[in-house]
Amino acid sequence: MTVLETERLIMRAPRLEDAPCYTLGISEFAVARWLTPVPWPFTLSMAQDFLRAAPEARPEKALFIVEHKRKGLIGCVMLASELGFWIARPHWHRGYATEAASALIDWHFDGTRQETIRSSAHRNNLASLRLKARLGFVATGKELRFSQALQHNVEHVTTALSRTDWQARKADRSAASWVGVGERQGSAPMIAPEAVP
Repeated sequence: MTVLETERLIMRAPRLEDAPCYTLGISEFAVARWLTPVPWPFTLSMAQDFLRAAPEARPEKALFIVEHKRKGLIGCVMLASELGFWIARPHWHRGYATEAASALIDWHFDGTRQETIRSSAHRNNLASLRLKARLGFVATGKELRFSQALQHNVEHVTTALSRTDWQARKADRSAASWVGVGERQGSAPMIAPEAVP
């Protein structure tokens, strides 16, 4: 069973007993509204079904519970056709999503020959777009997707991260100083939705 570990976090396989905490985190509308395929309200039975069906972790396809070493379950990070993640609202703005996604990206590129990871975000989810830009994702286009929580189509910015760009960023990071919220000192880049063709 694969476990990824960072300074503050453990990414591990989901367990059925995670369902109550998972439900509590993802069922808050402030979280669910940005997760296009997630219905709202999100119930305990939905969480149980979802966790039961989680694939066994492989570098090309995985779902990990994100657990803070002192605070317990704080979110989820996954990679299938796209990289996705959510962090429970009380734990926002602390760099946890950046930390978890970085560990998963490292594991993916170390364990596969794939050259690109894709991701996307609701065009108004500026925090997610900033995070992806910090990770090295670049905008590739726009598309409409149906939001289960909002019950209408929303415009998404599609993004991609190449193996080459990730390795270059890793080299830069090893020589850079980082602040506690997961951003480099200085101005953070952003994928601007209006700049996408």
